[in-house]
Amino acid sequence: MNITLYTPHTKQLEIHKAIESDSKYFVVSIGRQFGKTLMGENQALKWCIDNNRWKVGWISPTYKQCKKVFKEMVRALGKFPMYEKAPNHSDLVIYFKNGSELVFYSAEAYDSIRGETFDAIVGDEVAFWKREAWTEVIKATLLVRGKKALLLSTPKGRNLFYELFNQQHNNNQYQSFYGTSYDNPYIDVSEIEDAKQTLPDHIFRQEYLAEFLEDSGTLFINIPESVLKASKTTNLFAGIDLGRADDYTVLTIVNDKNQEVYCNRWRHMEWSKIISNIVEQLNIFKPYTLIETNGAQDAIYEQIRNKVNFSKSKIQPFITTNKSKQIIIEDLIVGFEELDLSIIGEDWQIAELQTFTYEYNTKTRNIKYSAPTGLHDDYIMSRAIATHAQKTMKKRGVYNII
Repeated sequence: MNITLYTPHTKQLEIHKAIESDSKYFVVSIGRQFGKTLMGENQALKWCIDNNRWKVGWISPTYKQCKKVFKEMVRALGKFPMYEKAPNHSDLVIYFKNGSELVFYSAEAYDSIRGETFDAIVGDEVAFWKREAWTEVIKATLLVRGKKALLLSTPKGRNLFYELFNQQHNNNQYQSFYGTSYDNPYIDVSEIEDAKQTLPDHIFRQEYLAEFLEDSGTLFINIPESVLKASKTTNLFAGIDLGRADDYTVLTIVNDKNQEVYCNRWRHMEWSKIISNIVEQLNIFKPYTLIETNGAQDAIYEQIRNKVNFSKSKIQPFITTNKSKQIIIEDLIVGFEELDLSIIGEDWQIAELQTFTYEYNTKTRNIKYSAPTGLHDDYIMSRAIATHAQKTMKKRGVYNII
Protein backbone atom coordinates (compact mmCIF):
# COMPACT_ATOMS: atom_id res chain seq x y z
CA MET A 1 0.00 0.00 0.00
CA ASN A 2 1.63 3.24 -1.18
CA ILE A 3 0.41 6.24 0.76
CA THR A 4 2.04 9.65 0.83
CA LEU A 5 1.83 11.17 4.28
CA TYR A 6 2.73 14.73 5.22
CA THR A 7 5.94 16.56 4.35
CA PRO A 8 7.74 17.04 7.68
CA HIS A 9 9.85 20.07 8.39
CA THR A 10 13.53 19.57 9.23
CA LYS A 11 13.15 18.94 12.94
CA GLN A 12 10.17 16.62 12.46
CA LEU A 13 12.12 14.65 9.85
CA GLU A 14 15.05 14.29 12.25
CA ILE A 15 12.75 12.71 14.83
CA HIS A 16 11.03 10.39 12.33
CA LYS A 17 14.42 9.13 11.13
CA ALA A 18 15.60 8.54 14.69
CA ILE A 19 12.57 6.35 15.33
CA GLU A 20 13.90 3.92 12.74
CA SER A 21 16.88 3.23 15.04
CA ASP A 22 17.11 0.38 17.55
CA SER A 23 15.93 2.44 20.52
CA LYS A 24 12.44 1.84 21.86
CA TYR A 25 11.38 5.05 23.62
CA PHE A 26 11.53 8.44 21.90
CA VAL A 27 10.78 11.34 24.24
CA VAL A 28 10.20 14.71 22.58
CA SER A 29 9.85 18.00 24.45
CA ILE A 30 8.21 20.43 22.06
CA GLY A 31 7.07 24.04 22.06
CA ARG A 32 3.57 25.03 21.01
CA GLN A 33 2.79 25.20 17.27
CA PHE A 34 5.81 23.03 16.45
CA GLY A 35 3.51 20.55 14.71
CA LYS A 36 3.58 18.00 17.52
CA THR A 37 0.17 16.44 16.97
CA LEU A 38 0.59 16.30 13.19
CA MET A 39 3.94 14.57 13.64
CA GLY A 40 2.44 12.04 16.06
CA GLU A 41 -0.51 11.35 13.78
CA ASN A 42 1.71 10.67 10.79
CA GLN A 43 4.05 8.43 12.80
CA ALA A 44 1.09 6.39 14.06
CA LEU A 45 -0.25 6.03 10.50
CA LYS A 46 3.17 5.02 9.19
CA TRP A 47 3.40 2.23 11.78
CA CYS A 48 -0.08 0.98 10.87
CA ILE A 49 0.43 1.14 7.11
CA ASP A 50 3.98 -0.25 6.96
CA ASN A 51 3.43 -3.19 9.31
CA ASN A 52 0.89 -6.00 8.99
CA ARG A 53 -1.35 -6.68 11.97
CA TRP A 54 0.21 -4.08 14.24
CA LYS A 55 -1.85 -2.69 17.07
CA VAL A 56 -0.93 0.95 17.69
CA GLY A 57 -2.24 2.95 20.62
CA TRP A 58 -2.81 6.70 20.71
CA ILE A 59 -3.04 7.95 24.29
CA SER A 60 -4.04 11.51 25.16
CA PRO A 61 -4.59 13.04 28.61
CA THR A 62 -8.39 13.22 28.19
CA TYR A 63 -11.13 11.48 26.21
CA LYS A 64 -12.05 14.80 24.57
CA GLN A 65 -8.52 15.15 23.18
CA CYS A 66 -8.58 11.53 21.96
CA LYS A 67 -11.84 12.06 20.13
CA LYS A 68 -10.53 15.21 18.46
CA VAL A 69 -7.44 13.43 17.08
CA PHE A 70 -9.53 10.38 16.07
CA LYS A 71 -11.85 12.59 14.00
CA GLU A 72 -8.91 14.39 12.40
CA MET A 73 -7.31 11.10 11.34
CA VAL A 74 -10.55 9.56 10.05
CA ARG A 75 -11.14 12.71 8.01
CA ALA A 76 -7.59 12.63 6.63
CA LEU A 77 -7.86 8.95 5.69
CA GLY A 78 -11.27 9.26 4.09
CA LYS A 79 -9.92 9.51 0.55
CA PHE A 80 -7.72 6.41 0.86
CA PRO A 81 -9.06 2.85 0.26
CA MET A 82 -7.30 1.48 3.34
CA TYR A 83 -10.09 0.54 5.71
CA GLU A 84 -10.75 -3.12 6.49
CA LYS A 85 -14.08 -1.91 7.86
CA ALA A 86 -15.56 1.40 8.88
CA PRO A 87 -13.91 3.16 11.83
CA ASN A 88 -15.57 2.50 15.18
CA HIS A 89 -16.69 5.92 16.39
CA SER A 90 -17.86 4.55 19.74
CA ASP A 91 -14.67 2.73 20.76
CA LEU A 92 -12.40 5.05 18.71
CA VAL A 93 -10.71 2.38 16.57
CA ILE A 94 -9.45 2.68 12.97
CA TYR A 95 -9.06 -0.61 11.05
CA PHE A 96 -6.62 -1.07 8.16
CA LYS A 97 -6.73 -3.59 5.30
CA ASN A 98 -3.42 -5.14 6.37
CA GLY A 99 -4.94 -6.10 9.71
CA SER A 100 -3.44 -3.24 11.69
CA GLU A 101 -5.50 -1.24 14.18
CA LEU A 102 -5.13 2.25 15.62
CA VAL A 103 -6.84 2.45 19.02
CA PHE A 104 -7.43 5.64 21.03
CA TYR A 105 -7.38 5.80 24.83
CA SER A 106 -7.49 8.44 27.55
CA ALA A 107 -4.71 8.49 30.15
CA GLU A 108 -7.12 9.88 32.75
CA ALA A 109 -9.11 6.62 32.52
CA TYR A 110 -5.99 4.49 32.46
CA ASP A 111 -7.63 1.46 34.08
CA SER A 112 -9.45 0.91 30.78
CA ILE A 113 -6.05 0.30 29.14
CA ARG A 114 -5.11 -2.55 31.48
CA GLY A 115 -4.59 -5.81 29.62
CA GLU A 116 -3.93 -4.18 26.26
CA THR A 117 -0.87 -5.22 24.26
CA PHE A 118 0.52 -2.74 21.74
CA ASP A 119 3.22 -2.95 19.11
CA ALA A 120 3.68 0.81 19.38
CA ILE A 121 2.13 3.83 21.04
CA VAL A 122 2.02 7.56 20.59
CA GLY A 123 1.70 9.34 23.93
CA ASP A 124 0.33 12.84 23.54
CA GLU A 125 0.93 15.57 26.16
CA VAL A 126 2.64 13.10 28.50
CA ALA A 127 3.49 15.88 30.96
CA PHE A 128 -0.22 15.99 31.79
CA TRP A 129 -0.55 12.25 32.52
CA LYS A 130 -0.78 10.93 36.04
CA ARG A 131 2.46 9.21 36.99
CA GLU A 132 0.68 5.94 37.82
CA ALA A 133 -0.94 5.90 34.36
CA TRP A 134 2.52 5.31 32.89
CA THR A 135 4.21 3.32 35.64
CA GLU A 136 1.31 0.98 36.46
CA VAL A 137 -0.46 0.52 33.13
CA ILE A 138 0.72 2.14 29.90
CA LYS A 139 4.36 1.04 29.98
CA ALA A 140 3.20 -2.54 30.64
CA THR A 141 1.26 -2.56 27.35
CA LEU A 142 4.63 -2.56 25.56
CA LEU A 143 6.26 -5.40 27.49
CA VAL A 144 5.22 -8.31 25.23
CA ARG A 145 5.13 -7.06 21.63
CA GLY A 146 6.09 -3.45 22.16
CA LYS A 147 8.67 -2.12 19.75
CA LYS A 148 8.29 1.67 19.74
CA ALA A 149 6.88 4.47 21.89
CA LEU A 150 6.78 8.10 20.80
CA LEU A 151 6.18 10.25 23.88
CA LEU A 152 5.35 13.85 23.03
CA SER A 153 4.61 16.86 25.21
CA THR A 154 5.09 20.48 26.04
CA PRO A 155 6.73 20.47 29.50
CA LYS A 156 4.83 21.08 32.71
CA GLY A 157 7.52 21.49 35.33
CA ARG A 158 9.88 18.69 36.28
CA ASN A 159 7.49 15.78 36.60
CA LEU A 160 7.17 12.31 35.02
CA PHE A 161 7.80 13.65 31.53
CA TYR A 162 10.98 15.37 32.67
CA GLU A 163 12.20 12.10 34.17
CA LEU A 164 11.43 10.19 30.96
CA PHE A 165 13.22 12.86 28.93
CA ASN A 166 16.35 12.35 31.02
CA GLN A 167 16.34 8.55 30.82
CA GLN A 168 18.57 8.83 27.74
CA HIS A 169 21.51 9.50 30.08
CA ASN A 170 21.38 6.05 31.69
CA ASN A 171 19.32 3.83 29.37
CA ASN A 172 20.15 3.30 25.68
CA GLN A 173 16.55 2.30 24.98
CA TYR A 174 15.67 5.99 25.26
CA GLN A 175 16.37 8.88 22.89
CA SER A 176 15.27 12.42 23.68
CA PHE A 177 14.66 15.37 21.40
CA TYR A 178 13.91 19.02 21.92
CA GLY A 179 12.05 21.39 19.61
CA THR A 180 10.90 24.97 20.01
CA SER A 181 8.15 26.87 18.27
CA TYR A 182 10.86 28.59 16.23
CA ASP A 183 11.68 25.23 14.61
CA ASN A 184 8.45 25.29 12.61
CA PRO A 185 9.27 27.13 9.36
CA TYR A 186 5.58 27.56 8.58
CA ILE A 187 4.81 29.68 11.62
CA ASP A 188 5.00 33.47 11.45
CA VAL A 189 7.92 34.36 13.75
CA SER A 190 6.26 37.68 14.57
CA GLU A 191 3.47 35.68 16.23
CA ILE A 192 5.99 34.03 18.52
CA GLU A 193 7.66 37.35 19.26
CA ASP A 194 4.30 38.87 20.11
CA ALA A 195 3.65 36.00 22.53
CA LYS A 196 7.07 36.64 24.04
CA GLN A 197 6.14 40.24 24.72
CA THR A 198 2.68 39.55 26.13
CA LEU A 199 3.15 36.34 28.16
CA PRO A 200 4.86 36.04 31.54
CA ASP A 201 8.47 34.97 30.93
CA HIS A 202 8.19 31.56 32.59
CA ILE A 203 5.07 30.71 30.58
CA PHE A 204 6.69 31.73 27.28
CA ARG A 205 9.82 29.72 28.05
CA GLN A 206 7.80 26.64 28.92
CA GLU A 207 5.12 26.86 26.23
CA TYR A 208 7.20 28.08 23.26
CA LEU A 209 10.80 27.18 24.12
CA ALA A 210 9.84 23.82 25.72
CA GLU A 211 12.07 24.42 28.73
CA PHE A 212 11.79 22.23 31.83
CA LEU A 213 11.56 24.95 34.45
CA GLU A 214 12.25 23.83 37.99
CA ASP A 215 9.51 25.95 39.51
CA SER A 216 6.91 25.78 36.73
CA GLY A 217 4.99 23.05 38.50
CA THR A 218 3.65 26.01 40.45
CA LEU A 219 3.14 29.51 39.17
CA PHE A 220 4.24 31.04 42.47
CA ILE A 221 7.90 30.79 43.40
CA ASN A 222 9.72 31.88 46.55
CA ILE A 223 6.76 30.76 48.67
CA PRO A 224 7.81 31.13 52.32
CA GLU A 225 7.14 28.25 54.70
CA SER A 226 5.95 30.62 57.42
CA VAL A 227 5.95 34.37 57.95
CA LEU A 228 4.76 36.23 61.01
CA LYS A 229 1.90 38.65 60.58
CA ALA A 230 3.19 41.99 59.35
CA SER A 231 2.65 45.20 61.29
CA LYS A 232 -0.13 47.65 60.54
CA THR A 233 0.63 50.84 58.63
CA THR A 234 -1.40 53.99 58.15
CA ASN A 235 -3.03 52.67 55.00
CA LEU A 236 -4.26 49.08 54.80
CA PHE A 237 -5.82 47.27 51.84
CA ALA A 238 -8.17 44.29 51.67
CA GLY A 239 -9.33 41.82 49.07
CA ILE A 240 -12.44 39.69 49.58
CA ASP A 241 -13.30 36.64 47.49
CA LEU A 242 -16.89 35.58 48.15
CA GLY A 243 -17.35 31.81 48.16
CA ARG A 244 -20.05 29.82 46.45
CA ALA A 245 -21.38 26.40 47.50
CA ASP A 246 -18.34 24.51 48.86
CA ASP A 247 -15.89 27.34 48.15
CA TYR A 248 -14.49 29.54 50.89
CA THR A 249 -15.06 33.21 51.47
CA VAL A 250 -11.62 34.69 52.13
CA LEU A 251 -10.60 38.07 53.56
CA THR A 252 -6.97 39.13 53.14
CA ILE A 253 -5.61 42.43 54.48
CA VAL A 254 -2.18 43.82 53.56
CA ASN A 255 -0.23 46.91 54.55
CA ASP A 256 1.23 49.50 52.18
CA LYS A 257 4.27 47.25 51.62
CA ASN A 258 1.99 44.44 50.41
CA GLN A 259 2.67 42.39 53.54
CA GLU A 260 -0.18 40.40 55.07
CA VAL A 261 -1.47 41.62 58.42
CA TYR A 262 -4.61 39.45 58.46
CA CYS A 263 -6.08 36.53 56.53
CA ASN A 264 -9.01 34.26 57.34
CA ARG A 265 -11.59 32.14 55.53
CA TRP A 266 -15.10 30.83 56.20
CA ARG A 267 -17.50 28.37 54.61
CA HIS A 268 -20.51 26.15 55.43
CA MET A 269 -21.98 29.02 57.45
CA GLU A 270 -25.01 31.22 57.01
CA TRP A 271 -24.22 34.33 54.99
CA SER A 272 -25.30 36.51 57.89
CA LYS A 273 -22.55 35.01 60.06
CA ILE A 274 -19.90 35.30 57.36
CA ILE A 275 -20.86 38.93 56.75
CA SER A 276 -20.70 39.61 60.49
CA ASN A 277 -17.18 38.11 60.69
CA ILE A 278 -15.96 40.15 57.73
CA VAL A 279 -17.45 43.41 58.99
CA GLU A 280 -15.93 42.84 62.43
CA GLN A 281 -12.42 42.63 60.91
CA LEU A 282 -12.96 45.50 58.50
CA ASN A 283 -14.05 47.72 61.40
CA ILE A 284 -10.86 46.85 63.27
CA PHE A 285 -8.46 47.51 60.36
CA LYS A 286 -10.50 50.05 58.32
CA PRO A 287 -8.76 49.11 55.04
CA TYR A 288 -9.41 50.26 51.51
CA THR A 289 -11.31 47.22 50.31
CA LEU A 290 -12.15 45.54 47.00
CA ILE A 291 -14.88 42.90 47.05
CA GLU A 292 -15.41 40.51 44.17
CA THR A 293 -18.90 41.10 42.81
CA ASN A 294 -20.20 39.18 39.81
CA GLY A 295 -23.95 39.55 39.90
CA ALA A 296 -24.92 36.96 42.51
CA GLN A 297 -22.64 38.57 45.10
CA ASP A 298 -23.93 42.11 44.66
CA ALA A 299 -26.31 41.80 47.62
CA ILE A 300 -23.49 40.51 49.87
CA TYR A 301 -21.26 43.38 48.78
CA GLU A 302 -23.99 45.92 49.62
CA GLN A 303 -24.58 44.39 53.05
CA ILE A 304 -20.88 44.51 53.92
CA ARG A 305 -20.56 48.07 52.66
CA ASN A 306 -23.59 49.27 54.61
CA LYS A 307 -22.46 47.69 57.89
CA VAL A 308 -18.92 49.09 58.22
CA ASN A 309 -18.38 51.94 60.71
CA PHE A 310 -15.93 53.90 58.56
CA SER A 311 -16.16 55.72 55.21
CA LYS A 312 -18.14 53.60 52.77
CA SER A 313 -16.15 55.11 49.90
CA LYS A 314 -13.27 52.86 50.98
CA ILE A 315 -15.36 49.78 50.06
CA GLN A 316 -15.49 49.23 46.29
CA PRO A 317 -16.49 46.36 43.93
CA PHE A 318 -14.09 44.29 41.87
CA ILE A 319 -15.58 42.75 38.73
CA THR A 320 -13.84 39.50 37.79
CA THR A 321 -13.53 38.86 34.06
CA ASN A 322 -11.03 36.68 32.22
CA LYS A 323 -9.00 39.81 31.49
CA SER A 324 -9.10 41.29 34.99
CA LYS A 325 -8.35 37.91 36.59
CA GLN A 326 -5.31 37.44 34.35
CA ILE A 327 -4.02 40.90 35.27
CA ILE A 328 -4.31 40.51 39.04
CA ILE A 329 -2.95 36.93 39.06
CA GLU A 330 0.08 37.91 36.99
CA ASP A 331 0.72 40.88 39.29
CA LEU A 332 0.69 38.43 42.20
CA ILE A 333 3.04 36.06 40.35
CA VAL A 334 5.48 38.93 39.80
CA GLY A 335 5.21 39.88 43.47
CA PHE A 336 6.39 36.41 44.50
CA GLU A 337 9.11 36.33 41.83
CA GLU A 338 10.52 39.68 42.96
CA LEU A 339 10.07 38.99 46.69
CA ASP A 340 7.91 42.10 46.79
CA LEU A 341 5.31 40.80 49.26
CA SER A 342 4.88 38.52 52.24
CA ILE A 343 2.21 36.10 53.41
CA ILE A 344 1.27 34.82 56.85
CA GLY A 345 2.10 31.30 55.71
CA GLU A 346 -0.83 29.18 56.86
CA ASP A 347 -0.74 25.62 55.50
CA TRP A 348 -3.90 26.16 53.48
CA GLN A 349 -2.46 29.29 51.89
CA ILE A 350 0.70 27.49 50.83
CA ALA A 351 -1.28 24.49 49.54
CA GLU A 352 -3.28 26.73 47.21
CA LEU A 353 -0.17 28.53 45.98
CA GLN A 354 1.63 25.26 45.26
CA THR A 355 -1.20 23.71 43.23
CA PHE A 356 -2.53 26.72 41.32
CA THR A 357 -2.07 26.29 37.59
CA TYR A 358 -3.13 27.52 34.15
CA GLU A 359 -4.33 26.42 30.74
CA TYR A 360 -2.87 28.08 27.67
CA ASN A 361 -4.83 28.38 24.41
CA THR A 362 -2.35 28.51 21.54
CA LYS A 363 -4.95 29.80 19.07
CA THR A 364 -6.09 32.80 21.12
CA ARG A 365 -2.95 33.02 23.30
CA ASN A 366 -5.28 33.43 26.25
CA ILE A 367 -4.31 32.09 29.67
CA LYS A 368 -6.92 30.68 32.00
CA TYR A 369 -5.73 30.59 35.60
CA SER A 370 -7.45 28.27 38.07
CA ALA A 371 -7.03 25.62 40.73
CA PRO A 372 -7.00 21.98 39.57
CA THR A 373 -10.37 20.24 39.65
CA GLY A 374 -11.48 19.60 43.23
CA LEU A 375 -9.04 22.08 44.79
CA HIS A 376 -9.44 25.72 45.84
CA ASP A 377 -8.12 29.08 44.69
CA ASP A 378 -10.22 31.28 46.99
CA TYR A 379 -7.22 32.53 48.99
CA ILE A 380 -5.27 33.25 45.81
CA MET A 381 -8.12 35.34 44.44
CA SER A 382 -8.49 37.19 47.74
CA ARG A 383 -4.72 37.80 47.91
CA ALA A 384 -4.56 38.93 44.29
CA ILE A 385 -7.47 41.33 44.83
CA ALA A 386 -5.77 42.70 47.97
CA THR A 387 -2.56 43.23 45.97
CA HIS A 388 -4.58 45.00 43.30
CA ALA A 389 -6.18 47.21 45.95
CA GLN A 390 -2.74 48.06 47.36
CA LYS A 391 -1.52 48.86 43.86
CA THR A 392 -4.47 50.92 42.59
CA MET A 393 -5.88 52.53 45.75
CA LYS A 394 -2.60 53.33 47.49
CA LYS A 395 -2.32 56.90 46.23
CA ARG A 396 -5.82 57.82 45.21
CA GLY A 397 -7.91 55.84 47.66
CA VAL A 398 -10.35 54.99 44.88
CA TYR A 399 -10.94 51.95 42.75
CA ASN A 400 -9.23 51.95 39.38
CA ILE A 401 -11.55 50.06 37.05
CA ILE A 402 -9.83 47.75 34.55
